[in-house]
Amino acid sequence: MTVSPEDLSGAMHEQELPGIGKRYDQSTEDGQISVVIHHSGRRDLYVTEKTGRSRVPTVVTLTDDQARRLGAVLAGAYFQPTVAQRIEAVVGGLVIDWVTMRTDSPGVERSIADLEVRRNTRMTIVAILRGDEVIVVPEPTQVLHARDKLVVIGRPDDLPGFISHVAG
Repeated sequence: MTVSPEDLSGAMHEQELPGIGKRYDQSTEDGQISVVIHHSGRRDLYVTEKTGRSRVPTVVTLTDDQARRLGAVLAGAYFQPTVAQRIEAVVGGLVIDWVTMRTDSPGVERSIADLEVRRNTRMTIVAILRGDEVIVVPEPTQVLHARDKLVVIGRPDDLPGFISHVAG
């Protein structure tokens, strides 16, 4: 369930993201904050301001440790990531995760082929979410851009290498 910016009831809205984790949405007087908690433990924090023409969210990616520290400051954790063994049981030893490209990501403005994603990381990019556009099974010639959300699949042990090589 997505929260409309007009919903200022203070309620936290939760959405299950099958194979990925959970999403939490909170409307504020200034806009909306969304947190995606991946099974890997990584968190993506999206802040969208109500004012202005552009409704492109600012994205911050936090490691599990960073998120827990920030959560302690904000006084609350709503979800514990699934343990790796449980993920493997659900999808046969594979992890499906989202990775958000930043402006300083090593893979920005480079093609999937140029990055040799499969050869260098053993992970596969199965989709790219770019604004309102969804690119399913992108061609190797597809160039990655800042703010792209990549849906990747592979072994849990290979995910950190992918993040380092492509997203930074």
